[in-house]
Amino acid sequence: MRLEDDLLWEAADRNGWGLRWLRHVAAAAALAGFGGLLWLGDEWFVSVATFCGASVYAAWATAYWLRDRRRFVRVTVVDDVPRRIRVHRVSGRTTDHDPRMVNTVHITHRGHDYDPDHPSLLGPGAGTATLRLRMEGRQLTSRWAGLNSAELDQVEQSWRTVCPKAAMDGRRLPGKFAGYSY
Repeated sequence: MRLEDDLLWEAADRNGWGLRWLRHVAAAAALAGFGGLLWLGDEWFVSVATFCGASVYAAWATAYWLRDRRRFVRVTVVDDVPRRIRVHRVSGRTTDHDPRMVNTVHITHRGHDYDPDHPSLLGPGAGTATLRLRMEGRQLTSRWAGLNSAELDQVEQSWRTVCPKAAMDGRRLPGKFAGYSY
């Protein structure tokens, strides 16, 4: 994540869900097509199992898409009068909020193991972080961002500056893999 004066958060993957969604639809269609070929070949049990698998896969992809499209990918500060924070969502929607309405800023940082034999892979303190904001009675969750410990401290300080009345809550978890945001 590049840190600028007006940037409070930026996710590693800021793209919408369009191409991913098309890949999942194509995979479910291919699985259903394979089930159709088995149906024509009088393999009833296997074809029904394949159709059920395609249905479960399509339902999972749809549920994940509905959950992910509500996440935000970028938060910036707009220094107009009055000062606002601008939240950019995965779906492309942008909303402005009063920084005084932010109640809680929660950052979960999951560290990666550091291998001194291969320092080019990850530096000490490297990991992924997820931001959760509670504001105006709603909770907003971000996609993950790659941060090391120094960048994490700078992000926390930026949030303390912009939202001084918000409760800062953060967890630093050691771990081997932290590619998913929960």
